[in-house]
Amino acid sequence: MNLNLMTMKKTNYSKLSFFGLIMLFLINGNVVAQIDNVITGKVFPAGMNTPMRDVKVQIQDDPSTTVTTDGNGVFKIEITSFPVSLIFIREDYQEQLVIVKKPSDITVYLSAGNIEVNDYGQEVGVRVSLNPESRDGILMLSSTDKRFKYWFDNRVYFDGAAYFGNNTYQGVTHEIGNGVNIRRLRFAMKAILWGHWGGEIDFDFGNNAVDIKDAYLRYIGTNWQVKAGNFREPMSLETMTTSRYITFLERPYSVEQAPSRHLGIAYKRFSNHLFFEGGVFSSVIVNDLMRDQNKSKGTNAGWSVTGRTAWAPIKKENVVLHFGISGSYRTPKLQEIGDPVNSFRYGENAETEINRKKYIDTDWVTNCKTKTILGLEAAYAFKNFRIQGEYLQTNIKRDTDKVPTGEDKYDLQGFYVQGSWLINNADYYYNMADAEFSQIDFRDVYKGAFEVALRYSFMDANTFKDGENVPFMPGGSGETYTIGLNYHVNYNVKFMLNYAYLNHDRWADGKGSYTTDEAEPLPTGEAGIDFSMVQARILIAF
Repeated sequence: MNLNLMTMKKTNYSKLSFFGLIMLFLINGNVVAQIDNVITGKVFPAGMNTPMRDVKVQIQDDPSTTVTTDGNGVFKIEITSFPVSLIFIREDYQEQLVIVKKPSDITVYLSAGNIEVNDYGQEVGVRVSLNPESRDGILMLSSTDKRFKYWFDNRVYFDGAAYFGNNTYQGVTHEIGNGVNIRRLRFAMKAILWGHWGGEIDFDFGNNAVDIKDAYLRYIGTNWQVKAGNFREPMSLETMTTSRYITFLERPYSVEQAPSRHLGIAYKRFSNHLFFEGGVFSSVIVNDLMRDQNKSKGTNAGWSVTGRTAWAPIKKENVVLHFGISGSYRTPKLQEIGDPVNSFRYGENAETEINRKKYIDTDWVTNCKTKTILGLEAAYAFKNFRIQGEYLQTNIKRDTDKVPTGEDKYDLQGFYVQGSWLINNADYYYNMADAEFSQIDFRDVYKGAFEVALRYSFMDANTFKDGENVPFMPGGSGETYTIGLNYHVNYNVKFMLNYAYLNHDRWADGKGSYTTDEAEPLPTGEAGIDFSMVQARILIAF
C-alpha cells in the first residue's frame, strides 16, 4: 500500500515536471517572439542632439499602432512582420518615412516642417531654434544642446585727459592740449557652429576711423584650438589681456614692443597648470602697399614666428602663481603705404591717447634683416590682491653691407611692475585657457567693487656704441609712475581714473621735433620732457 502510494506520487511529480517544462518553453518562445518583433529607437531634430518628445510613431496606414516618444526621445513599437514602414509625425516638422527590415534600435532625425529656400536658391537643410538670454549683460543666442551659439562683444570707451607741467625743453615750448574722445567703439560678433567651429569679426570705430581688429575662424577641441585669420600674435600677459580687463587706461610703454594683430595661423593648448600658444604670421589684414609692391617689385610680405607659454604652479580657487615666457622671430613686414621696406620702428604714445605725441620714437630703422623679441612675465594673485610684472627686450639685426660699422645692431628694452587691490566685494579671476586675468569675480554683483592700483614702467630705446655716451639710435627713454582708481559698477560698466607722472630723458624728443639744436647732453640727473596727466574713462561692454 505504501509502496503503491509512493509510486503514484512519483508519477504525478513526473507529469507535473513535464507539463512545467512545456509551459516554460511556451512562455520563453512567446517572449522571444515578442523581442523579435520589437523596434526601439530615439528621435532628434536634424543637426542637433536634443531628444524630441511627443513624436508619434506608427506603422504606415495603421494609426492603431501609434506610440509616442518619451521625455528622452525614446520609443518602442511592436511589429508583426518585416520589412515594415514606420511613419514619424510631429507638428512643425516634416513627416518622415523609415523602412525597417529587422528588429533593431534605430535613430531618426526630423527636419523642420516648412521648406525654405536661402538667398542662393538652395533648400535650407538644418533649422535650429535659438534661445535668447542675457549672460552677465551680454546678449547670447544659443541652441538647447549648445552646439550653436551667437553673441555680441561690443564696447564703448569715453575718455578725457588733462596735462600739467612745464613743457619747455631746450628753448622749445610744446603745449599738450587737453581733450576728450571715444577711445574705443567696438562692434564684435562671435559664433560657435556645429559644436566645434567658431569665428569672430571685430571692428573698431574709435578716433573717427574704421579699423579691422579680429577676423578669424577657429576649430575648438576639448583643451586645444586652431585659429586662422587676423588676430593678435601671442606675446605678453598685458598685451593679450583684453582692454576691458586691464587695470589702467593704457598699457605701459614697454609692452608696446610686443607685436600687434597680423594675418596668420596659430595653435593653442592648455591644461590645469600649463598653457602654450604659437603660430606663424604674415602681413596686416589691409595692405594696399603689399599688393602694389608685390605686383611691381615682387616684394615679400614678411613673416614671423611667435609663441607664448605659461606655467601656473599654484592654481586654486582665488589663488594663482603665474610665470610666462614668450618670443618672436621676425623679418620686416610691409605695413602701410609710404612706409619704407626692410624697416622696423618703435614709436608709441606716452601711455595716453588724447596726447598723440610720440616722445620715445626710433623712427624707421632701415636696412634691417631680422628682429627678435623676448618677453618674461610673472604674476601672483591672492583673492583680492594682485601683483604683476613683465620684462621685454628687442634686438634688431641690420645688413652689415649697408650700414656704418658698429651700427648693425639695435637694442630696446623695458619693464613694468604693478600692484592692485580690490577693496571690497570682488576677487581676481585667472583664466588658464588664455593664461591671463579676466573678468573680476564679484561676490555680489549688485553692490559694485572699488579697486586701487600702482604701476611703475620704464622703456629704453637708446642704443649706444661701445665706449660712447651719445646713442647712434637716440630713440629716447622714459619712466612713468601711475596711480589708478577704478569702480566696477557691475560686469558691464566701469569708471576709471588715472594720475601719472612721466619723466623722459633728453633723447625722448619725438625724432628731434621738440629740440632746437644738437646741444650737449643735459647734466646728469636732469631729465628731458616731463609732465603729469589725469585721465578718466567711462566703459560699457555689452
